Amino acid sequence: MPNSGRPFILYFGAVQRPEFYAGLLDQDVELGLLLDSESVHGLEPREFTLVEKMSFSAGVEAICERIEGLRAHRHLESIINIDETLVPLWTEVCDRLGLPAMSRQAATAVRSKSEMRRRFAERIGMHVSARSRVVTSQEEALAFASKVGYPVVIKPGNLWGSYFVSRCDRSEDLAHAFGEIAGTLPDFSTQQRVNGVPVEILVEEFMTGTNHSVECLVLGDEVWTTPVIDVVTGTDLGGNDFHHFARVTATRLTSEEQQHMRELAAQAVRALDVDRGIVHVEFVHGSDGSRLIEAGGRPGANRAPLLQAAFGINLLAGYRDVLRGSTPQVESDRHGAAAVVTPYPHTAGVLSSYRGLAEIKALTSTVQVDVYKNPGERVQPRQEGAGSPLRIEMCADSPEQLSADLRTLTALCEDLFDIADTQDAAVVAL
Repeated sequence: MPNSGRPFILYFGAVQRPEFYAGLLDQDVELGLLLDSESVHGLEPREFTLVEKMSFSAGVEAICERIEGLRAHRHLESIINIDETLVPLWTEVCDRLGLPAMSRQAATAVRSKSEMRRRFAERIGMHVSARSRVVTSQEEALAFASKVGYPVVIKPGNLWGSYFVSRCDRSEDLAHAFGEIAGTLPDFSTQQRVNGVPVEILVEEFMTGTNHSVECLVLGDEVWTTPVIDVVTGTDLGGNDFHHFARVTATRLTSEEQQHMRELAAQAVRALDVDRGIVHVEFVHGSDGSRLIEAGGRPGANRAPLLQAAFGINLLAGYRDVLRGSTPQVESDRHGAAAVVTPYPHTAGVLSSYRGLAEIKALTSTVQVDVYKNPGERVQPRQEGAGSPLRIEMCADSPEQLSADLRTLTALCEDLFDIADTQDAAVVAL
């Protein structure tokens, strides 16, 4: 195969959705994908120059050998990873091949919520995040909750995206939730290919406030932060789970609060010893200021299209820049308003139909509706390990227009899912 001379960027394992590569399509690069044939994400982008498959369970040596074969015919600039489960494997492969990535030590820290909490406490401050503990029994969970006081949150220590995360207001709630997670988490982790890290259950004090996130691009000691994104969670809509119903900008925070949050995000990145790549940092902002929830060593889901639409920031181009040792461009060239909404049903069952989908598509701010689950297919709440049945992308010239349409959309989502074989029609996870 002839070498075109153009830089070649190889995606590692999966790309999941176009949002994770669209920002690189207009750059002078070739894109390729080494797709893990056992991944739950099987997208093969037609825009890519190359897509090859192999089983990543073959191990590091086999993966490196396959990539070396690709490198023999192309100018391999870097390997991009956007899959949280693959962060440790990605860093090990890049280390062996002499390609840029975050350090293997940093990869270990971003894959363990208990380890990152320990580092936040030791390197930033005891109260910068929630008090938490890894528990191995119902008795340990109840003892810790009794110590810190209810409500508490129970969650997996090594997953992402609010899978199996629940608020517990009483000991009975916590006992039930522990049994549910303990019985489900091992098999789910195996299905999601969560390898190289222990399966952990974490109980933590509940932090009251609003949810937000910041993307951090990292090169050596330099950390560049993006504007704050607000997150509407299931608890904001009256429920007890933390699924992300909507990610929204412009933020409701003041300029001073945003600046402090971005500075705290940079501190979190340094506390985890990340020296190259991208980190997605999540926060709770309450009456006592901003506190860290956790950080992931990959781009946050839906953040790239939000930052592009609202601010003109190309997040994936910035990821590429820091990997190749260049300064990323993260300055805003506009201040619009955007949102991505991912509704979930409250109960599991077979989807009969969507109610109000035509009205959602007709909203002024609606740009795109991606339907992932069709009538006749099974749908589930997020805390049961499901993906969203649909995704709604919105954009407006003003925050006021977006807010008005988002209120209408939220009301429509209250009766969006018509699910068979249940006594009550399912609603968005409230």
